[in-house]
Amino acid sequence: MDQAATVTTKDRGKSEESPSRPASVVSTPIPPGKIGESQNLWAKLLHAAALPTIIGLSILSLEGQFSISVFREAWPVMAALAVAYVGAWRLSSEFERFPFINQFEAALVSVGTTLAPVGIYFYTLPASPTRDLALVTTAGCGVWYLLDKILCRYRASRLLLLPGETTRRLASSPGVSEVTEPTELLHGVVADFHTQINGSKDLLARQSMKGLPVFHAGFVREVLTGRVLLETSCDQSMDAPGSPLYPAAKRVLDVALIVVSLPITVPVMIGTAMAIYLESPGSVLFWQERIGRRGERFQMAKFRSMYPGNKGEKQAEYAREDDDRVTRIGRVIRKLRIDELPQFWNILKGEMSLIGPRPEQVSFARAFKRDISLYAERHSVRPGISGWAQVRQGYAAGKEENRRKLEHDLYYIKHRSLTLDLLIVYLTLRTIVTGFGAR
Repeated sequence: MDQAATVTTKDRGKSEESPSRPASVVSTPIPPGKIGESQNLWAKLLHAAALPTIIGLSILSLEGQFSISVFREAWPVMAALAVAYVGAWRLSSEFERFPFINQFEAALVSVGTTLAPVGIYFYTLPASPTRDLALVTTAGCGVWYLLDKILCRYRASRLLLLPGETTRRLASSPGVSEVTEPTELLHGVVADFHTQINGSKDLLARQSMKGLPVFHAGFVREVLTGRVLLETSCDQSMDAPGSPLYPAAKRVLDVALIVVSLPITVPVMIGTAMAIYLESPGSVLFWQERIGRRGERFQMAKFRSMYPGNKGEKQAEYAREDDDRVTRIGRVIRKLRIDELPQFWNILKGEMSLIGPRPEQVSFARAFKRDISLYAERHSVRPGISGWAQVRQGYAAGKEENRRKLEHDLYYIKHRSLTLDLLIVYLTLRTIVTGFGAR
């Protein structure tokens, strides 16, 4: 895909629609296989050779020499480690679809989901040379993955942006920098096909004839920002059926995770309920009507976080920063998201999921559906306690913030998968620690 393409000053000035902003070349990191080169054969061979190399070095460090007998005794645990290693490799490759996520953090999630549980299992085994070898090798694999993400960053792709409203916004996106010096190396041409490009037709044709791929600006913007373009003409971009097994698998995981977490969450909920009751009189829980899947209404449960008599939790009203209606306990449970725990009941009833677009209040949903295109699409899946918009944007108040929130929600709906759900779980835990977006 790296093909030479000369962009002259004359080419950049050919734009009848946008003379103030001619075609420009920008540089931005894009994951392998999206626009730039996919992972080459040598990189794959390096990953494949890493595990036996780490095993050999581990035996050498423990025994002082490479011993075939030790390897033969340890082959069952090495087989389990190999499965975890391949799982980490696969999961890490899936995370490469999200260039706006820190690669080192993505590597931590991959290692923590696959290699870490295997390492914990090895640690519980009786002390033996095989156990020591398994622990050293697991640690070596984890270090290798983290170093790989530190040393091997995405290659910057050089893209020729043709004039247009979407390309203009794309040029100002985080991580995108304009290339001012002359360059002959391009990876693709980006055009806004929803606007007239008559003044750039000759330039587009010349670059296409040189073999450069042409990308729609909305697609590149989606790749870089994790948000779907909200133009009406992009309705077809939401046509993403996904795996037919995903909904059933997600439902099973929702219920299983809630059941497994009960020994931890039940004491937390009991303690929270007692604290709320002791601080101010009134009901510990409150129920609010929200919009769920297919637009169906349901009663969502939360811990009460405001003083009794305030209508803010019952009526359609945005929470404010330093809201004086919120109790002292309420500020703590909102920041830590503990006030959302009663929604486990909604999940068990099938009204919600752990991960999905946040259920909106009825009056807000009605107004947004009228004013924002594609808003009804967010109701095509079960709403969630946490979601892509919550971890990427935080609290949204007002039309413009909810428009951006919808762009995040539609991105989740379009790309929903267990991998993306796992990433949201990690980002949710990070959000709880930092208190990002809480009100």
